[in-house]
Amino acid sequence: VRELVNRGDDIVYYSAETFAAPVERAGAQYRPYRNAHLLDLTLGPLDQLGWRLMRTTAEVLDAELGSFRSERADYLVTDSVAPWGQWLAQILRLPVVTSISTFAFNRHVLAFGLAQGVRPKGFRTVLSKVRHTMKAIRLMRQLQRRYGVSGPGIAGTLMGHSDLNIVYTSRLFQPCADTFDDRFQFVGPSLGDRGEVEGFPWDRVRQPVVYVSLGTLFNVDATFYRNCFEAFRDDDLQVIMSIGAHVSRDSLGVTPPNCIVQAHVPQLDVLSRASAFVTHGGMNSVSESLFHGVPMVVVAQMSEQEIIGRRVAQLGAGLYLPREDATAEKLRTSVRHLLTDSRFREQAALVQQSFRTAGGVARAADAIQTFTRQRAS
Repeated sequence: VRELVNRGDDIVYYSAETFAAPVERAGAQYRPYRNAHLLDLTLGPLDQLGWRLMRTTAEVLDAELGSFRSERADYLVTDSVAPWGQWLAQILRLPVVTSISTFAFNRHVLAFGLAQGVRPKGFRTVLSKVRHTMKAIRLMRQLQRRYGVSGPGIAGTLMGHSDLNIVYTSRLFQPCADTFDDRFQFVGPSLGDRGEVEGFPWDRVRQPVVYVSLGTLFNVDATFYRNCFEAFRDDDLQVIMSIGAHVSRDSLGVTPPNCIVQAHVPQLDVLSRASAFVTHGGMNSVSESLFHGVPMVVVAQMSEQEIIGRRVAQLGAGLYLPREDATAEKLRTSVRHLLTDSRFREQAALVQQSFRTAGGVARAADAIQTFTRQRAS
């Protein structure tokens, strides 16, 4: 957004209130959604995701279509899991760019996941997914009749794409990259200084550093944090652990002297000093780790993170550890393996190089402006 604004584009950005300040700092005009599901920003049960997205699409279009229309936009950029953007582009006949902040997905990537053992957990989950998908299809047909457009379909609701897709990773890290054509521009991760977490005790930090975090959505597993205490308490390591706002330090027991535990930490600064990262495998955290050339132990909390973790392991940039296997002993063994085998850091450095040469936001903005000008002519 900042890059497009600097090039002279006037950006209007619809989002949840949480992001109002960073949107405005980037130079865009912030507009609030008035939708309850977008206010809490929680995923909910993943087997219901297609239905939740379709329901949110119907509610957003009903509440915001007049506002969208009044913006008189020349083009639209929408997230790959904000399908109302695809509907809106069809209704208003606008060129649409899809922003993909995880891997790009198609049937080949799904097959990769299945081959790596990523699949629904149990028959009830499958049954619930089918039931909620049918509900989504019924609502989709109602929207098609109401607005006179086809929409992106059910697959496009969950894995949105368009005639231009900006993917925030590199072709090297993307699974099955050769199955994506030039409509998919792999520009590498978009990182910036967040200016967060003042007063971090850097004077206590010594090498080597092992960073531990479960991200922002699935970070309430106190047993996992206690296992990390047990795994590393007797090692000559500096452990920095981010536990989020919903787990109290007191609930974890006595903090080992080699551990710094905080609700939030300056992640980019920590990763610039880290030798290993124990992570949930979210795309943002994995990208930031690899951008700094830091190998990982990925303990995935959901299926998308399982695919990311399996890709990290496949490239030799880290290890994948199933959530149920994340015992103190296996965490200790895995981290020691990363620290003693130089091949992990060498492979992480290869991905790091692919990120740094992918073109970044300048390439993304070039692609967006070329595409939208062509569509306007």
